[in-house]
Amino acid sequence: MFTPRTYEQILNDMVAYMQSRTAISDYNVGSVIRTILEAAALEDDEQYFQMVQLLDLYSYTTAAGEDLDRRLSDFGLTRKPAVAATARIKFSDNTLTRTTTALDALAGATLLTGYDTTKFPTSGYPYTIRIGEGTSRTQNLTVSANNTSTGELTTSALAFNVYIGDRIAFVTGGTLASPSAPTAPARTLGIGTELQAPPTVSEVARIYATTEPAFIIGGNFYSNEVRVKCTTSGTAGNVGTGRISQFSSSAPFVGAGIVSISQASGGMQRQSDAEFRAEAMEQLQSLSRGTPLALKSAATKVTDPITQATVTSSNLVEDFTNNEVIVYVDDGTGGAARSTALPTDSITADPAGISFLTPVDLSDWPESGWVLIDEQGTTDIEVTAFTSNDGLTLTLPAAAAAHEVGSVINFVDMVSEAAEATQRRFSLTNYPVVRGTDRIWTQPPSGLWQLLVRDVDYILNRGNGEFQLTDVGGVLVGTRVVAHYSYYTNLIAEVQKVLEGVVTDPVNYPGVKAAGIFVSVEQPVIKRVSVVCGITAADGYVESDLAPAVQRAIESYISSRRIGQDIISSKLIDVAFSVPGLADIRIVSPTSNVIVLESELAYPFSASGESLVQVL
Repeated sequence: MFTPRTYEQILNDMVAYMQSRTAISDYNVGSVIRTILEAAALEDDEQYFQMVQLLDLYSYTTAAGEDLDRRLSDFGLTRKPAVAATARIKFSDNTLTRTTTALDALAGATLLTGYDTTKFPTSGYPYTIRIGEGTSRTQNLTVSANNTSTGELTTSALAFNVYIGDRIAFVTGGTLASPSAPTAPARTLGIGTELQAPPTVSEVARIYATTEPAFIIGGNFYSNEVRVKCTTSGTAGNVGTGRISQFSSSAPFVGAGIVSISQASGGMQRQSDAEFRAEAMEQLQSLSRGTPLALKSAATKVTDPITQATVTSSNLVEDFTNNEVIVYVDDGTGGAARSTALPTDSITADPAGISFLTPVDLSDWPESGWVLIDEQGTTDIEVTAFTSNDGLTLTLPAAAAAHEVGSVINFVDMVSEAAEATQRRFSLTNYPVVRGTDRIWTQPPSGLWQLLVRDVDYILNRGNGEFQLTDVGGVLVGTRVVAHYSYYTNLIAEVQKVLEGVVTDPVNYPGVKAAGIFVSVEQPVIKRVSVVCGITAADGYVESDLAPAVQRAIESYISSRRIGQDIISSKLIDVAFSVPGLADIRIVSPTSNVIVLESELAYPFSASGESLVQVL
């Protein structure tokens, strides 16, 4: 065992050695022999000091900065860099000729009433307008007359119902090419278009750039939703909904506007030495696979290759009742979960003897697949293939009886068209499955379709999409099995693959969980934390100037807490005092620590992105 020695210990041992082996007797301070021994002891002491420093550099518990990076790189661990905040926005075209409907109108009507149609052409008929942009009832109509005094537009027959407040927008001019009936231009905004959150008294402007192109279709007021990323990394780019409201320079076209869809979030500072060291210790301690710490540590390192969202914190809950391990993950936004649902609709018309169904909206249906028609409240269930979604044409027998209007139709995953005898195990096409969304039907070769009961007739592993029938006899040969469900995509799906493993890709996804364990990855429940406090400014400062900085300091503290971590009331006071010029703060609410459950994540903003921190 290495034990460093001090100068005094070294010198005393040298003197003792000389006394025992020589006749020299003068070891007083200043003597020749003592001076020689003191010089040697000093050099030995310096060598011990250098060795201690060398050991510190090679220990990740004491190394710092680049030395810490080098030590932990030996274990394949790297420090998390600073991350830029991101947000979702839309662009708008404020030069578009538009109004909104003033009265409801039913499908088939040819008269549409707007609040103000004076900006719409009164000649050059027919011209085209668009109704209901952004809804499933979007439709283009031709206008043959415009009564500007009453706001009435005479149009072609409505395909869908129109409701008060639906947008009416001009699309294109008429056949006469009248100057009063121009064409609404299409707009394209390329990648790198720069926007900003305007500067405040205490903060400079934050600049954001689009990472994908935006398009405003001619006749549309809004563009597609696009992602913007702060040009500087760190927490400074995290701002509330609506703060990104300006172009950083000139607008890309006259009348261009910005509409915030979400707050800018996910920005993180470069990982500090303490954070990196703590994470590394967890990682090294979790090398045994299958342990709770191994699952948490593996989840924390995952980045979605598509959105680049990264897990910033995770927590694990073992559900002993359902024999399930739930791993909660967060990407710094509180909204890591993105999912896709297999389409569902209802029938508006289905005459007997013809081979098509007419749904309410077919926009999210694929080109072909399988559909389950369910006349709810009855046992009349039919599953058939369809080959086109142009009117949702289905390959129904010509003599098929009509299904009642309003019957539910589900796009289904054909799990098995003809199961083997006694088969019990099946797999869904898409996974991980969103909790509580799975419905599975079976039909024996000569029998009716039956909806199975979850956890009674079958057990589903939501993580890998596999399910097993509880009937030990399995199914009859030729049994058909279909399923309808929603499934996670992006970050949660990627974390699930890392923890569950992928049989077809064991190199990249070997898996972490133990065999026989059901692992489900979900986003935490958001616990919105409200804080009300009063402040007093020191001499030379004004409370109104300090309030925004105190608000941001408290917001940053709450946002920095991980899943399952409580909000400590005394810490709210500590972070507030990091603001220069603050003399006193009184926390009115909460009156004690805020308890955050192991499945919850504290968040200082409302669902609309507004701050829940009030500084009075």
